[in-house]
Amino acid sequence: MVRLEPQTVDLERWPGLADPDGIGGQAAGDVAQALRRSARELGVRIDYPDSSAAGEFDAPVRIVLAEPEHFWARLAAGGVVGLGESFMAGEWTSCDLRSAIAALAPWIAANADCAHPGERAYGREGRAPSVVPRRRGRPGPVELEDAVPGALTSLYTDETMSTSGAVFASGARTRSRLDDGTDLVHLDAPAPPPRRSDLGDAQRRAADTLLALAGVADGSRTYVATPGWGELPMRAAERGAHVRTSTTSTERLAALGSRFAAADLCEEIALSLGGPTDVGGSLDAVVAVEPASTSGMAGLTAVLDVAVEHLSPGGRMALATPVAPARPVPAVVELSAWRSLYVSEAGPPMAWPDLVEAVSRRRRLRLKGRVEATAHHAETVRLWSETFAHRGRDAAALGFDAVYRRMWAFHLAALEAGLRRGWMQSVQVVAVAD
Repeated sequence: MVRLEPQTVDLERWPGLADPDGIGGQAAGDVAQALRRSARELGVRIDYPDSSAAGEFDAPVRIVLAEPEHFWARLAAGGVVGLGESFMAGEWTSCDLRSAIAALAPWIAANADCAHPGERAYGREGRAPSVVPRRRGRPGPVELEDAVPGALTSLYTDETMSTSGAVFASGARTRSRLDDGTDLVHLDAPAPPPRRSDLGDAQRRAADTLLALAGVADGSRTYVATPGWGELPMRAAERGAHVRTSTTSTERLAALGSRFAAADLCEEIALSLGGPTDVGGSLDAVVAVEPASTSGMAGLTAVLDVAVEHLSPGGRMALATPVAPARPVPAVVELSAWRSLYVSEAGPPMAWPDLVEAVSRRRRLRLKGRVEATAHHAETVRLWSETFAHRGRDAAALGFDAVYRRMWAFHLAALEAGLRRGWMQSVQVVAVAD
């Protein structure tokens, strides 16, 4: 049984969660009526505090409202952003948050009575921002890494602290040649569903797959554009590569330095504070994981520029990144508007055609193929959500309040929903320098 306890929100810390305007108003009432009428079609059961309900008793998805009037008002005023903020405020919950988001977000994004802040922020096509962030009026370094604190990362990942999709041992592989001449390797869903104890090895397998695509071997001059918390550059160094990597975060710099020293890899890995524009010399490989996670297309552009300027003929660039199959669907655009307020300003995921176009504009780079591992990434996020839920007390002890914990749970559930519904794909891409 799903139970909701009274919630207290620190409005100085979370001003966006103040009581919404329009409680009990016409707009909120219209949204309430429309969703109640649509509940059966959506496969959703809505439970109210007075024990009444809307939708079928045995509906696949169940949501429980603690403060219905606030919930409806937030949907009317903020759309999908309001859905996320209402969850953060403890006004509703679900025992299957991923499925609830998958059912509700598209409905809200298509409903004329709900606000659509994502459409205003990113336009109808949902293009991610391509402007390099500026600080104090001057161009700043392109941020390639997320700004998630290491303490939080350690609460939901495995011992590698990798924050991208893993590749599990099971799951059939199929290879095909596309009409444009590129190769596609598709990884079927792992079976049986993996457990949390499988995640560390799966993340190392994902790193090794990416490095193999990049041709990283003994003696390779390799630039790891996004070091994460260290697993990728360490795996490259263990292959005998001469590795360079950099970060713009002093917290991450210190953590990486300590980790490389503990692994006795300081001589093999040259670590610096900076970004892609600081790279010099010739390279055999450029490797990056989710370079658009913080700066959108600007992050991808920065990595492509390094590849064009520094890869030797025959050198390879390999990227791991989520993409939208085409233009992001409205639900993804709206979820990105919520994420831009609380998690990352990068905007919606880039569309696959945009990535292909960005590579093709660099005449030195030739796209060779991609590995699609969406089902594996979805299982990765499921395990992250399970781990984070089990470590709630640890998160509280580290100072992440209940609102923050609900925010992160919503973020992970939305990511999994996007992967499972096909709104996003998880790919590893390889291009060769001429």
